[in-house]
Amino acid sequence: MNSEQKPRGYNWYTVTEDDLKYAPPYLRDVPETPKEVECKLAGTWPTWLHGSFLRVGVGRFTVPLSDDDSKPKAVFSIFLTPRRGMHLPQDKNPYSRGTQSANPATEEILVHSDWNIMQICDARTLEPKRLLTYAQIDPELAGYGSCAHPPHDHVAANPAALVWKSPLPCKPCYTHALAMTDKYVVFVRNPVHMDTSDTTKPLCDMMICEHDSPTQFFILDKTDGKHVGTYQSKNFYFFHTVNAYDYVDPTTGGVNIHVDIISYKDDHYPYSEYSIGNILDPLKPFQNGTLVRYQMDSVDRADLGKVGRVSIASAIAGLPCELPRISKPASMDSSYRYVYGVSGNGVPAPGTEVPIGRLGNGLKVVHSSFYGYLFKSDWQTGTFKLWKPQNGESCPSEPIFIQRPGATDEDDGIVISIMINREGTHSILIGLDGKTFEEVARADMPQVYALGPHGSFVEGDFGL
Repeated sequence: MNSEQKPRGYNWYTVTEDDLKYAPPYLRDVPETPKEVECKLAGTWPTWLHGSFLRVGVGRFTVPLSDDDSKPKAVFSIFLTPRRGMHLPQDKNPYSRGTQSANPATEEILVHSDWNIMQICDARTLEPKRLLTYAQIDPELAGYGSCAHPPHDHVAANPAALVWKSPLPCKPCYTHALAMTDKYVVFVRNPVHMDTSDTTKPLCDMMICEHDSPTQFFILDKTDGKHVGTYQSKNFYFFHTVNAYDYVDPTTGGVNIHVDIISYKDDHYPYSEYSIGNILDPLKPFQNGTLVRYQMDSVDRADLGKVGRVSIASAIAGLPCELPRISKPASMDSSYRYVYGVSGNGVPAPGTEVPIGRLGNGLKVVHSSFYGYLFKSDWQTGTFKLWKPQNGESCPSEPIFIQRPGATDEDDGIVISIMINREGTHSILIGLDGKTFEEVARADMPQVYALGPHGSFVEGDFGL
């Protein structure tokens, strides 16, 4: 965060290697497991479930400064959120997801972040192989940063294309995710701009929040990239869009757009809660996002000379949430209902022996885990279900919904996530029934999984 407006209410002090031992094991260095290890199974895993569950790790929290350990290790102070991995098929088109390769052993994994550098990894061994930039796909896509969650166009053949370019000078905003419908790309301008005068600074130190600025929605025609309308709402911040779709309003006959977003209040500072110092010694309860549906009316008749108003079509009340996921076929579908994600950032985790806040006073965040629960929400009813770890287990990761082959119901499938055991000695892969949202299966992993925010499940023999 920019030093001129360093946020209050968060601890940003330097964490030493000795301090790091008080962090939960999922927020510390963990060893690699380059060889396959058989896991102990319990419950009933679906017989149709076949594929690879890929998750992006957080890398190392400590880095040696000398070969002989004569100097203390450097400790990274910010826990950042890389984009989930995706597989790169034999045709080398990064967005040919679901395309079967002639030789699965040659397939690769593509890992995104908020910078214009992507890591290519071997699908079988996960070894890093090379780096890739968007400029290598299209020279017009050169630049420092990139959207960590680029939407996938199910129709267009190009792996990436330039649809928007702001003239210089400008204040480039921090954009972690875009939105897309069948007809339109929606660029939601986060009211957080980046100070790019020194790109060697940590990402959070480059951010400047615009608390008095509206949040703007720029609507672009997907076929030609033409800017067709601008809308704005009162100030809010966001990391993740959930889904978007366009539809014909039966009353006006105009084309409306809904964009579903995990939104934060205007006093929230992106990533401030995720500093290791604040996780060890939080100064206040963590803030959680709200699942909100934003509506833009008659975008097909929009006047570029006027700024339209964004209204709130719906929201899931009483559900603090983040890391949203949906069924793959539900993308851009106006009839979709269900969203899955994590809920309760920093809520109590009864019985855990590895809580956050161990260097605090025990009162601001009381015996809690970084993530608390898993949720399943329903747009049709406005309700939600929570799944809470039991017996001291804690911190479930971003859930991934996998639909049963041949399913006709949107929630017919299984939800998978990773949590840590009571003692913090190993992680557990859990499976929840997509309909009932109750645990049906689990697998004990051989070690702790370092909490990486995003992942993907790739069906079939990819990487096997």
